[in-house]
Amino acid sequence: MIDDLYQSALAVLTHHLDEAGAAYSLDDGEVLLDGHRLGLAITFEGFVQQGAHTLAPLDIQIHLDGDSGDRFRVGTLGVGTDQDSALHEGLGEWHLSAVAPLMAALGAPVENRRASLPKQIAGWDFFAGRIFIRGGVPPELRAGGPFYRTLLDRLQQVVSQWERPTRFELRSIYVMASCSPEGTEIQTAVDGLVNEELTTLLGQLPWPSQGEAYLYKQLFLLRSMPADA
Repeated sequence: MIDDLYQSALAVLTHHLDEAGAAYSLDDGEVLLDGHRLGLAITFEGFVQQGAHTLAPLDIQIHLDGDSGDRFRVGTLGVGTDQDSALHEGLGEWHLSAVAPLMAALGAPVENRRASLPKQIAGWDFFAGRIFIRGGVPPELRAGGPFYRTLLDRLQQVVSQWERPTRFELRSIYVMASCSPEGTEIQTAVDGLVNEELTTLLGQLPWPSQGEAYLYKQLFLLRSMPADA
């Protein structure tokens, strides 16, 4: 099953590159793109039946140039009427949340960038994965809204403290917020590691509530390029 999932995830990645018109090659199941090597690692413990729905919890790591795979790690949950549709939905969520921003940061975008998002934050090139919300969607969480702009301001506070490298570097920020009438729980990670400063900053925000529970999550990538690139 894991081998089949690997091939399916690899197909998602290469399909994106084909759509972007990028020059790449495959080497022993990994992708070579513009001097970078990308490999995948997949954790899948089986389907879960929930009423009429089949759930496919996927954990797919993207290893860039032999790193630990934590920088671009986002858990996804495919929901479908059967196993095939659940996997399809899970892989689709992974593509939009992690693959699309990473490929854009590596020079292979498929243009669907929202004009409301900044191109840079604190001098770093900025690439945002798709917003994913389970439950009711508060209008304040739509990109471009006042609350969302405030959220990006908090990200900038943290990014502005980073030392600017003199070579290519790619960093990540992951935000997940679970909101309900009982309260809000924030989880954040920088480069795959829990970040207490950002968690505190985002926890101080007036997260929107409509009296209905929801889960928000999003991956952000920040890229620094050498001046002569």
